[in-house]
Amino acid sequence: MRKSIVTLGLTAVLTGVLAACTMVYADSDELSQIQESGTLKVGVEGTYPPYTYHDDDGTLTGFDVDVAKAIADKLGVEADFTESDWDSLLAGIDSGRLDTVINAVSITDEREEKYDFAGPYFYITQQIVVAKDNDDIVDMTSLDGKKMANTATTAYLDLLEDAGVSLVQISTADEAVSLISSGRADFTTFNSVVFNEYLKQHPDANLKVAFVIPDVQDEYGVPVKKGETALYDAIQNAIDELKEDGTLSQLSMDYFDTDFTQPEDAATDSSKADSDTTDSDDSTTTDSSNSDAEASDSDAE
Repeated sequence: MRKSIVTLGLTAVLTGVLAACTMVYADSDELSQIQESGTLKVGVEGTYPPYTYHDDDGTLTGFDVDVAKAIADKLGVEADFTESDWDSLLAGIDSGRLDTVINAVSITDEREEKYDFAGPYFYITQQIVVAKDNDDIVDMTSLDGKKMANTATTAYLDLLEDAGVSLVQISTADEAVSLISSGRADFTTFNSVVFNEYLKQHPDANLKVAFVIPDVQDEYGVPVKKGETALYDAIQNAIDELKEDGTLSQLSMDYFDTDFTQPEDAATDSSKADSDTTDSDDSTTTDSSNSDAEASDSDAE
């Protein structure tokens, strides 16, 4: 009887210890694990210039690569990059293989159902790109019945399917161009930055911009697993600081010669403010000149 009581007591103690360990593990949020490991696991394509690509020496580089490094630095860790096809990147967050994906990830309603997005940190429009001899596609209405070469997870799939478009699935931009050239697809989508970069690398490409998708501004964010509040807050704070200290703007200028890190309206307002300041300075200069002229006339008299 006494032996049974001792056994039951030991069992209760061990159960309590195991429960406590389980609770500690559960309370160990992803940010704590990242800081303990010293690395932020970031998914990228590595084949999407100028966001993520390899330079002539084979080194992984690009705007988003530098953004990821800057965010990791703010978190006090280093960015550890994993390269994969676009369609499998976000799944890496679901499986725990990745902490986040920083690779021109558009913020969409559908994606926000699965992930929390820090940001946005980048704003840009999307273009419909066709073969140079294609004069049929000129606006959204003309897309009805047309075939689009794109990934299955493109941010604009729902919008374009609502316009009557059918998807021809691809994994890379080169595949999309090949399908358009062969006539197996009618168009694809590029943002202006990526398309300009593509034309630099392929100056003889038989492609042109048909039109810009109207009333849509693409916003890129940094996705994390739903419920990882500490990690989300840390990345959001990092992005806010990188905006405030000018790091993001400078990276955008380095890669694109344009600041895409603020919304189009804000950029327009900023340009207008600069213009107003210049006009004000010119006005002040003119007034000063007139005043000097009047003083000279007075002296002459």
